[in-house]
Amino acid sequence: MPIPFPAFPPIPELLSGFRHGRGSPREILERCHAAIDARDADVNALPTRVERADTLAQAERIARRIARGEPVGALAGLPWCAKDMHATAGVRTTCGSPIFADHVPRRNDPVVQRLLDADAILIAKSNTPEFAAGAQTFNPVLGTTRNPFALSRTVGGSSGGGAAALACGMTVIADGSDLAASLRNPAAFCGVAGLRPSSRVDPGLRAAADAFDTLNQIGAMAGRVADLRCVERTLRAPRPRQPLERWLAEWESETQARRARAQAPLRLAWSIDCGGTMPVAAPIRRAMREAIDRLREAGIELVEAWPDLSGADECFQVLRARYFVENFGELYREHRAQMKDTVVWNIEQGLALSIEQLAEAACTRSRIFERVAGFLAGFDAWLLPTTQVLPFPHEIAWPTHIDGVALDSYIGWLASCYRITVSGHPALTVPAGFAREAPGEPLLPVGLQLVGHYDCDEALLDVGERVEAILAPLAA
Repeated sequence: MPIPFPAFPPIPELLSGFRHGRGSPREILERCHAAIDARDADVNALPTRVERADTLAQAERIARRIARGEPVGALAGLPWCAKDMHATAGVRTTCGSPIFADHVPRRNDPVVQRLLDADAILIAKSNTPEFAAGAQTFNPVLGTTRNPFALSRTVGGSSGGGAAALACGMTVIADGSDLAASLRNPAAFCGVAGLRPSSRVDPGLRAAADAFDTLNQIGAMAGRVADLRCVERTLRAPRPRQPLERWLAEWESETQARRARAQAPLRLAWSIDCGGTMPVAAPIRRAMREAIDRLREAGIELVEAWPDLSGADECFQVLRARYFVENFGELYREHRAQMKDTVVWNIEQGLALSIEQLAEAACTRSRIFERVAGFLAGFDAWLLPTTQVLPFPHEIAWPTHIDGVALDSYIGWLASCYRITVSGHPALTVPAGFAREAPGEPLLPVGLQLVGHYDCDEALLDVGERVEAILAPLAA
């Protein structure tokens, strides 16, 4: 079983400890290395690791700067793992593909550079499916990542290695990306928090070959929502280094303001299967109803309602196929035989698209955005399951049925997430307890997804912190 979670205190508390001699970057880093040594032979979350001596030397340098009161980044001395899709200068980056099995980039991707500039310490690369295709973390180069709660089960994906590492205390922060469900799904399957941000254009962050595309979003996972807030700010609005005292003073001031806002009433919409349009397994339904009851008992107003997401399935399939051509079409022409079937399928679906299909998908996405925005006008957020199933055996590539309902594609079991992707709105998953498929089966994590107002990600994190606190006894 995983260690009691979250494995570490909140990020501001860790940094305050660094400043006042209660712990050090080296101590936290050594705890992460010890967890890797103890657990990763079984879990296989972090198959490529940075040299331990290099990480410890970096921790010591940061500690000296903190002690002298010199400027540091907002994540100074905190261990972090980078998704194996993200290029790391001097550290192998395979993308889970035989094509890149021995690839060592010369430059960092922007997400990596922003975290390094914030003085986070790269400890390892986290495992991912081949080219991040599919929500089951396995590939022919680095093998299968196993769920820490039951080694026979999947961690989901595609940011699966990072989620598993967090659940085992191997890292404080895990970066990732989310196209269909790739931050939310593994976070839910591993009992941690993950945020898909609002679908914004950020060419400087470059989440895809088309730097202006918004389907794929860079984001993060962490042990708690408050930690996600710290990481998201670093990714979205990087700031120059400053003495740690100033970072701590800012965070304390903001924390006080959030506590004041938390006294306001919350009104949430909720749905489990969106009026029967989305199959949801019985254990997930039971866990969600228990979470909803607990939120209602805590005084949150809950209204069963959901937006009109008609057209989202077809829209996502088209936009996803286009994305695969943009990002992997050239590799397909040169290395098709070395690609797994589902990657090839996605690319070939894209190559077969007509301009009319692409135009219709773009218009449909705009209409769905407007419907969801209008729906949310009456609520602080919308609550639904993060995943439609519990973590399944990792020998299964993907579920083909949910409680007897046949799925029409290999991503059909991710509709609860990819329909939100299409809407463009931010989505946060928080732990919502555990469930089991049958008596005698292992208890497995369940995630609750909160969808917020567009471009109001901070407000969604506020809601998430309140919901997380209420549901904490279920996730213990």
